[in-house]
Amino acid sequence: MKRQFKRTLCACMCFVLLLPAAVPAQARTTDAEIENVTVTYLNESTDRDYTVDNPYKEVDWETWDQYKAALHVHTNASDGAPNIAECVEEHYRLGFDILAISDHAVIGAQWDQVPQMVPLYRAVKFERTLMQDPVVLTSERRQEILDGTDRNGRGMLEVTTACEANGATPINDCHVNTFWSDYGQAKMGIYGDYETVVREVEKDGGLSFLDHTGEFVGCEDDPDRADEPYYINKFANIFLNYDSCIAFDVNSGKNNRTRYDIDLWDNLLQLTLPQGRNVSGITFSDGHLIDEYDRAFTMMCMPANTLENLRTCMESGAWFSVGRYARKDLGEDFVGEGAPPAVYSVTVNNDTDTVSFEGGEYNYIKWISNGEVIREGTDCTSLCLDDFTDEELGMYVRFQITGDGGILYSQAFPVHCDDIVWDSVIVPTYDFSYFFRIFVDIINFIFGRTLLVTGIREILWGTSW
Repeated sequence: MKRQFKRTLCACMCFVLLLPAAVPAQARTTDAEIENVTVTYLNESTDRDYTVDNPYKEVDWETWDQYKAALHVHTNASDGAPNIAECVEEHYRLGFDILAISDHAVIGAQWDQVPQMVPLYRAVKFERTLMQDPVVLTSERRQEILDGTDRNGRGMLEVTTACEANGATPINDCHVNTFWSDYGQAKMGIYGDYETVVREVEKDGGLSFLDHTGEFVGCEDDPDRADEPYYINKFANIFLNYDSCIAFDVNSGKNNRTRYDIDLWDNLLQLTLPQGRNVSGITFSDGHLIDEYDRAFTMMCMPANTLENLRTCMESGAWFSVGRYARKDLGEDFVGEGAPPAVYSVTVNNDTDTVSFEGGEYNYIKWISNGEVIREGTDCTSLCLDDFTDEELGMYVRFQITGDGGILYSQAFPVHCDDIVWDSVIVPTYDFSYFFRIFVDIINFIFGRTLLVTGIREILWGTSW
């Protein structure tokens, strides 16, 4: 009887969650065009002098290390299956150096503390969470993992205050990963509204990045939507208005709904780079099951594994994004196994107009400019910009390398030339009405932090967590 009551409550909560979808959003801007990117050649000379910005320019490849980071994973504190203790132990076993548990609408806490959970989000995925009591590490075990006691002193960095904000949204998700901010606790999202979260987190002194945008855009059913001007302008406005939004998801693991995020990123760069903003690409597992935790991650380039260095690295973009799956690039059935591709150093030589890297565990290389492959092969680790015509070379280059263990993406390297002027026009976009925001804030209040929720917890699960 009690189990049936739980299922009935779950169904009611789901109805309330989807109710805002019936409220119409304001019409989308229709005149936003990616074609508003223009290039002007001031000189027809074929002997151009390029300057390349290096996102890894501060990295000391001789003394710095690369730290394996999981910046977005789930537990049964929201809608995942593993509990917090299992999540931490599995990442530690997999060799991660950094872990940020970012559950839906739950601000992450220390690994030996139960965060403030929201029953609504746990109930929506009852088949995974089973509404089980949370399990955390003991204080002693937490300290052992922080110190790396049983891992030759290589501890795992604990990142608290992480959260996947816009806890749930009607129709398609539009999630924002947040760090070093208390904003987002128990807050439902609004369809299309990334900006509220990014703005409030910036006010709070935190950082954010956009999660699996391909799901919101609808690329699963129609890959061409990655080229839709409305979406590209929408994301460009966010990155140009908020410096604290530091990255754009390019590959969040196996999820088929996000396989064209990489195309969205290439289109986004063509709007933001002429405005002076290089948007970093990022990968993460978004793991809800314990066997999903290693499917995507980042390698953060830092002098030491500290929270201060992590924040600096996130703000600079000095990391490499790695995925075990990449359906667009590696095929529908590919699953990376073993050591993933790695980059040991990056060199930008503006005297010779070259970008090059040293790496390992890869068997193929692609160089991309303005979303198009301009060179590919097994040994093209160096790219000379002088080898390309004006029509072939765009406003940036980036490389991606693939191997048996998956795919690695570099950040974009903006390309400048005194003889070439790139320009873009960003068109504002609008998604939701003022009433819509007020309505959802009321729902957040009712199901977020009230005595009603505490009462439901006590009645159904005999606890006040």
